[in-house]
This record gives sequence, C-alpha cells and structure tokens, in this order.
Amino acid sequence: MNMKFTVLRIARAAGLFALFRGLTRRHARILCYHGGALGDEYLFNGKLFCRPAMLRQRLDWLKAKGFVPASLDQVASGTAPASGIPVAITLDDGWYSSEACLLPVLAEYGHAPVLYLHTEICETGAPVAGVALRYILWKSPLKTVTLQGFGEGLDGHHAFDEDGARQRLAARADAWFASLERDPATVRAALERFGSAFGVTPAELDLDSRRFSYMLPDELRTAAARGCAIELHGRVHQYYRGEPERNLANIAACRQHILDTGLPEPQHYCYPSGAFDEAAGPMLAQAGVRTATTCIPGLVAPGDSSRRYYLPRFLDGGNVDMIEFEAEMSGVLEFMRMVTGRRRIQR
Repeated sequence: MNMKFTVLRIARAAGLFALFRGLTRRHARILCYHGGALGDEYLFNGKLFCRPAMLRQRLDWLKAKGFVPASLDQVASGTAPASGIPVAITLDDGWYSSEACLLPVLAEYGHAPVLYLHTEICETGAPVAGVALRYILWKSPLKTVTLQGFGEGLDGHHAFDEDGARQRLAARADAWFASLERDPATVRAALERFGSAFGVTPAELDLDSRRFSYMLPDELRTAAARGCAIELHGRVHQYYRGEPERNLANIAACRQHILDTGLPEPQHYCYPSGAFDEAAGPMLAQAGVRTATTCIPGLVAPGDSSRRYYLPRFLDGGNVDMIEFEAEMSGVLEFMRMVTGRRRIQR
C-alpha cells in the first residue's frame, strides 16, 4: 500500500491528476458515505462512520478542483451542469448520525444528497444490533472472557488470541440477537448486557447518543426539508439473486414505508451490499425505479443511459487515504483499472 501511495504522489506531482481531471471532466462521479461519527466509532469502522472534519476536507478539495454538485437524474441523463466536473453524493442506510453530522455540512457546500433508506430498522426504532455488538468486540479490553446465561453457542470460555476469533463470536452473537424481541428496550438491554460481559460499560457503549440507530420519521422529514431525497435501499438489507419477485416485494415494502412517513415517492435505488444480477435492470424498470447505484467504483460517461441501473459509485470513508480519494476523483484509478482489467465491488 505504501508503494501504491508513493506512485500516486509522484503522479500527482507530475501533473497527471490534473490532466485526467481535464480529460474526464464530462464524466460524472458518484460518492457514497454512510453515517457520521458521534464518538469513537469512526476508529472502529471508518467506512461506516465518517467524521465531519474528514467530509469537509473532501468537499474543500472537490470545490477547489472544479467539481460541482449534481443530482442522480442529471448524472444518469448526462445533463449535469457544464460549469465543472459533476459529482453526486449519496448516503446509505439512514443513520441518525447522517442527519446529525453530515447533512448540515453537505448543505453548507451546496450538495443535495440522496439517502438510500433501509426501512426495516426504522420500523423498530431499535439500535442496529449487528454493528453495535461488533463495536463492543472491537472496544473490549479483554483478551479472554467467560460468558454465562447467553445460551448455546455463546456460553463458555472465549479467547481472542486466534485469527478470526472475534468474527466467529460475532456470528454467534448475531444468532443470539436474532432470537430476541426487536423492540428498542429489549435490544438496548441486551446490548448493554453483552457489552458489560466484555468490559464495555453502558457509558462507553453510549446508546443514548443514538450513534448505532437510524433516523425516526420526524428526522427523515427534516432531512428531506434540507434537500435530501429519501430513496430506496430495501425493507430488508438484501438483494435476492435470481429471485426478481422477492426483490420487487422488498422494494415495494420499502417504498410504502417512505410514503407512509409523508415523504415524496422514491424513484432511485441502491443495491444492498452492492449485490445484483442480470435480472436487476428489467426488475427495476418494472418497479418504476429510474436509477440504481452499485458499489463498483468508476466514472459515469455522459449520456450513457444503458448504465442507469448499474451506476458506478466510490465508497469513501476513514479507511481511504486522501491521496487515494484524489486519484479516484481525478480519474487516475479508473484509468489504472482499465489498463489492468481489475474491477471489484467495494466493501
């Protein structure tokens, strides 16, 4: 990685970043973020939780280099403003911290982002248990732990000196949480109990800050009033490969929740975890969706309507070095992918 960054810095110093920005100035870019950071969760998962200071750094660079805000419809149709390099910004899932930390910053810089809402968590109002429990395992100061009263699979002695031990324990904890009621009080009590068993106090877990929770209806309406479009990410955070009818039902349930919240009808979609198949385009057309974004980085050629259901998007976050961000936005990394033939879904 250090060699890659060194090569990119040499390329930037040689003027190649500026050259490629000029060559690709009519190609739009789409950026993705998730939640903001209300505490130290950005150290736990920098891709999922973005510090406002980091977002400002990115936006300052984009503005200085001639990027201009654009909508997804403009990006897909090739009608983005000609005054600069078009960039659309999206937010995934619907984290409370997106509204609290990121949307005010984006509005300050003139961006009206899209927020792809995963509605199943919104319906319960509970913290996102899978993320919170992994935070607990990351935060825990313990090297070993003996659990009691959590049930088969969790009870017993656990040591964290083996590769993958925490991941295996997290999978078992997922199964335990799945057996519980989903109401907020039950989930909160279970998370705090799990945290205490691992030496993470309720104060350190800090569920009161709602850093592991999604927006409530009033907060979604506030986000929309700021110019953020609330769009489709599925009721269930899953794309069912080879099962278009299940995908249609998932999208319909997501759309209905958004409408029931009193928001405009959503018409844009984001593939959960970047998963899609060859049936995605026809299925989304049947669902009345206008565009869909992937987790595959790249540039959007102007007027290329054939890709409107497979729009490339770069997942930015705290695990992305600034030089890598600049190279991606300048089009240098896209050129390198074309030369090497390497293209992959970001996680």
